[in-house]
Amino acid sequence: MGQLDGKVALVTGSAHSIGKSIAIGLARQGASLVLADKDVPAMKETEKTIAELGVQVEAVPTDVTEEKQIEALFEKTMQRFGKLDILVNNAGLFYSAPIDEMTTEGWDRLINTGLRGAFLCTRAAFRIMKKQGGGRIVNIGSISALRVRDRNAAYNTAKAGLVGLTHSTALDGRKYGINCGILHPGNVRQDRMPPAGTPPPPRPPNAPPIQGMGPDEMMTPDEIAASAVYMACQPANVNILEMVQLPTEQPFLGRG
Repeated sequence: MGQLDGKVALVTGSAHSIGKSIAIGLARQGASLVLADKDVPAMKETEKTIAELGVQVEAVPTDVTEEKQIEALFEKTMQRFGKLDILVNNAGLFYSAPIDEMTTEGWDRLINTGLRGAFLCTRAAFRIMKKQGGGRIVNIGSISALRVRDRNAAYNTAKAGLVGLTHSTALDGRKYGINCGILHPGNVRQDRMPPAGTPPPPRPPNAPPIQGMGPDEMMTPDEIAASAVYMACQPANVNILEMVQLPTEQPFLGRG
């Protein structure tokens, strides 16, 4: 018996890395899954893995920056399962550049994916959960929301905005039994990252070195997923508002 037997969960950005591991972790606890991602072939592989666990799963190709696609995603969720108990806002991307060299297109693409997309999904889920009498939303943030890193203004801003969205959702949802929390990971070895030992991209001669990027300062997606699943498995009267998870060796306070 899993802790999420009978529950329905939707995970965005579920084709790779953290999102894939979270979706599989929720399925192992008995939840039925709705997968949302732009990378359809990879998402289908995740769908196959989850189906082999013996739970129901629906893969829905989705670009979270497109409002109509978000509406279709949640409509398909309700058509297939008739309810939604858990939403995990994981979709996001990364873009690094000094603020004076950052392009408007790069800024908009990151903000629209990581923050606007999370809002659109949260709004759709909130409407469903409000009618059904409760639910839970877990947002995947970053320690960059709490301790910013240079050359990452768009990413830092998107994740900081996600904190505000989390707190607002938790407050607005309180009287409806809708819980919302955010998990802030440190460095995670993504499946689409360069292999360990690959030299980092060049930095300006006067830029400080980036700390916390060594091979012993990376977590696995499964380690992050375990925490996200723990948050999702809390009883309805308990909410984990914020959680920070980082490698022991990674600098956080005073990081470079």
